[in-house]
Amino acid sequence: MSIRTRLLAINVGLLGIAFVGIMLFAGAQITAGLRVDYEQRLLSEINLIAQGVAPAAATFARDESDDAALAAAFAPYEAQITGTLRLYFTGQSIEQYSGENTARNRTPHPEPPEFEAAITEEPIVNQRVSDDGLLRLFTAASVKLDGQTIGLVQLSVPTSALQAQIAQRWAVLAAGMIALTACAALLVARAAHRMLYSLRQLQESAARFAQGDLKHRIDTPSRDEIGAVAHAFNAMAARIESMLEAQHAFASNTSHEFRTPLTTIQLRTEALKRSPALSKDAAACRYLDEIDTEIARLTNMIQGLTVLARLDADRLELGRDEVDIVRFASALRNQLLPAAEKKGVVLTLSLPDEAIHVQVNLSHLTLVFRNLLDNALKYTPNGRSIHWSVVRDGDTIIHTITDTGIGIAPEHLPRVFERFYRADRARLRDVPGSGLGLSIAAAILRVYGGTIQLSSGGVNQGTTVLVRWRVNPSQER
Repeated sequence: MSIRTRLLAINVGLLGIAFVGIMLFAGAQITAGLRVDYEQRLLSEINLIAQGVAPAAATFARDESDDAALAAAFAPYEAQITGTLRLYFTGQSIEQYSGENTARNRTPHPEPPEFEAAITEEPIVNQRVSDDGLLRLFTAASVKLDGQTIGLVQLSVPTSALQAQIAQRWAVLAAGMIALTACAALLVARAAHRMLYSLRQLQESAARFAQGDLKHRIDTPSRDEIGAVAHAFNAMAARIESMLEAQHAFASNTSHEFRTPLTTIQLRTEALKRSPALSKDAAACRYLDEIDTEIARLTNMIQGLTVLARLDADRLELGRDEVDIVRFASALRNQLLPAAEKKGVVLTLSLPDEAIHVQVNLSHLTLVFRNLLDNALKYTPNGRSIHWSVVRDGDTIIHTITDTGIGIAPEHLPRVFERFYRADRARLRDVPGSGLGLSIAAAILRVYGGTIQLSSGGVNQGTTVLVRWRVNPSQER
């Protein structure tokens, strides 16, 4: 899960929890407010009804009117309310139902709490389950004649109307909170996008830096912690670029400066070999041969450094020599056979029957495969073997160099193409080498559009190098 997704989820989750808490608190307040308002309205209505029916109730109490007159007094109020009205007289009860005839019954016992409150002039609204099994709100008011209480008017309404109002308010509140949460999520997403923009720049810059683009810098105007990291990254990139430029300059200057003294030494050894006085001295001749061998090794190393310097300066040109890969491989094997036989290593080569011609700088081609075969010889012990196969696959020439040598530990494989890197230095301290062979080969192959892969089963499991070289390469920078 990305940082943006996690950040968005955390912020939206916290906002959601906060909004739910606010909604519950606000809903509770709204519910309480609606109930108070509803009860106040019921109390106002019952007081108005008690005042309105008082004359008719007084007349009825003096037996000066009948039930029809009393029902007519209640009719206007019954038409406006959704509940039930009942009139109770002292000592007996006359219950008035909406749309029904008046019935004479006793006063309920025990008396409901709203009756006691009405008599004490402190009316209340009481909620309870009525005889019909419904949850209702009950209230009552006293009916007075000449200041004396002659009866009570009771109003009961189902709670469904109040619950409907409460549900409506909750629905509006929930919809508002959902809309507010959605807006907040959008704002958080936008803020996260802007905040993570610098992090994405860091990520992209680190990727470009890892790919070798050392000139890239992060352009971030922010002055926060991310901006500080970006500035530190730019400083690190500049420092590494400066160090690598110094390293490349050293390699270029060294290869140039070494070329002249090596040529002079080589000329002197050739002159000494032609000297009659030394030609008969076996020890001197052996020493001169050893000097020639070391000169050749240094010359190859300097040639590799020169190639790397030109690659770093983007000045390595593709060769245009017409080279037959079959003849080239056969000739290179013959050059290396004496060294292989001296070490007791069997060097075999399998080639296609037909010639394969490529346009390449012969020195580049030689540098690649000589380095690979030299590596195989150095790390293959006495009595083992090296096999080099060449196969053409369409426009690609596939070279496979397999040895039965000491192999490479898995943890070292990702770094074998780094410059000056040597796997397991403690184990291989007696094996000569600079750690440049594979990096030079990989760099040349990149320019010619080729690829190189190295695999090993582990220590003492041998190594396989797979090289793909295009028949008609195009220069790639």
